Amino acid sequence: MITREALYDLVWSMPMTKVAAQFKVSGSYMARVCSVLKVPRPERGYWAKLAVGRAPKQPPLPPPLPGDPETWSLTGTLPTPPKPRPRPAVIPRPPTPAPVRQRQITGTHPLIQGAKAHCLNSRPVDDDGYLRPYKKLLVDLHASRSGLDKALAFGNDLFNALESAGHRVVMAAFDSGFSRRRLSEKEATPNLPDRKLPRQANTSKVELLTC
Repeated sequence: MITREALYDLVWSMPMTKVAAQFKVSGSYMARVCSVLKVPRPERGYWAKLAVGRAPKQPPLPPPLPGDPETWSLTGTLPTPPKPRPRPAVIPRPPTPAPVRQRQITGTHPLIQGAKAHCLNSRPVDDDGYLRPYKKLLVDLHASRSGLDKALAFGNDLFNALESAGHRVVMAAFDSGFSRRRLSEKEATPNLPDRKLPRQANTSKVELLTC
């Protein structure tokens, strides 16, 4: 009978063929004994490297785990080395897509291009009242003649900001069902009847801007 410790010292002191000859077994059988007892043994070519001083470092004998055999006898039955448990399959995770950098959109938005001329081509309005352009298919805004440039500039900045954030700003289809609330120039005052604001109070005032 030989212990793990004694077998470890033996296989690192002479080639496996000589160790096997002492027990009158083959070298492959002796290698199986080392595997069953979990005794590390020299790799192929170790002794030739040792002769020229280039042998790898000798690994230590690991401690036995609960249930591992710690001795071997020539008259005993050599147990089959336990097969390593298969590792669970690792499902590769899909690569994380790189964040899409939004392109900053500048310049005149298509809905604003040419809108000023159409807005100025308006039905007659009182003084500086809200323009009423004849053209129907036009960006929907309420602005006086003096406030038109400011309204168009605001709309252009708004549309470009939405487009830069990945949204699409286009003219709604005729049958889309969109509608807007009617606008009033009146201001409600508590406990007082509605009154119309003085005309100068509406100067350069943008009431609504949608599309």
